[in-house]
Amino acid sequence: MALPDRSVSPVGASRFEKPFNPVVRLAGSTKSSSKNTSPTSTHNPASANMSSHHSEPSVASTMQSATNTTAPSSVESTTTPTSPTHDLPHSPDCDGVSGICSIPPPSSSADADADSWFARFRSDPDLSLTSSDPCPDRATLAAVYDLPIHQADNTAQPFGTLFDPAYALHQRQMLIFIRHFYCGACQAYLQAISASITKEDYFRIPTPTSIFVIGCGAPDLIPVYKRITGCPFPIFADPSRQLFKKLGMRTSMNIGSKRPDYMSEISAPAWAWGQVTTVKERVRAEELRKRDILRGGNPMQIGGEFLFDEGEVVWCHRMRNYRNHAEVAVMRRVLELDE
Repeated sequence: MALPDRSVSPVGASRFEKPFNPVVRLAGSTKSSSKNTSPTSTHNPASANMSSHHSEPSVASTMQSATNTTAPSSVESTTTPTSPTHDLPHSPDCDGVSGICSIPPPSSSADADADSWFARFRSDPDLSLTSSDPCPDRATLAAVYDLPIHQADNTAQPFGTLFDPAYALHQRQMLIFIRHFYCGACQAYLQAISASITKEDYFRIPTPTSIFVIGCGAPDLIPVYKRITGCPFPIFADPSRQLFKKLGMRTSMNIGSKRPDYMSEISAPAWAWGQVTTVKERVRAEELRKRDILRGGNPMQIGGEFLFDEGEVVWCHRMRNYRNHAEVAVMRRVLELDE
């Protein structure tokens, strides 16, 4: 059954269209799946992210849970999602019978929207701060759509469910890719982001935006990582690092010559030694096992930050070295929290 062609987004309808019901292929049969539009629903894979911009009471309880050190996850829902996790289509433009997917041709209207968004920064005297690296194209996003990302309990879901308009809770998604789970620089970065983007700031973001964190270590280390960083945002793991690779994030042994603002009080020797002492303390406290020391992720993998808007990447920054996350001030400006 051929589905109508749309040229707005590779993975979903624009916000001006009625939500599209993709055809899901399940072991030789087909069924329809629709987006859950309820802002407080726990069945949406992305509903873990601070609930909704329009429902503060539920978000407050979610943020409060971030301080509970006994919970396996500070923000994720404890209800098993009913939406499909492994058999979702590559995109809503798949043929449910043949399983053949096609990528829509570029849309001039989508390009115009991206141009108008970046026009907000063109008058900025410090344009280099908010300039974007080359963004992944539609073919790349289609290729990574079905790559699995894992929650703390090792439950897997397709990466595309985070940004596909048919499943995403908000119009935009900010994805922060970190290094291994023992990296002191990334821990300092998430602590700085969490302190800067408070609950009040989160609700001030002009365009509703979900924030997710993705690491490259073993999924069952996520709860410990949450306790170390105090990060209130949902954290996933990509231990295969296929997602990192296909989105253009590389490996490096460069620690960087410049100390970033989010590590202004941490020297390079203190940072390096801090990673060792942190692991020792967690092993001593029996939060980590000795074998977990080698399961934090590839120590040479570096990450980056990607802003999705209605299924397309509109801004991204890939790290050049171990201490090269986009500065907190840049993130606030990209999210339009600061002028």
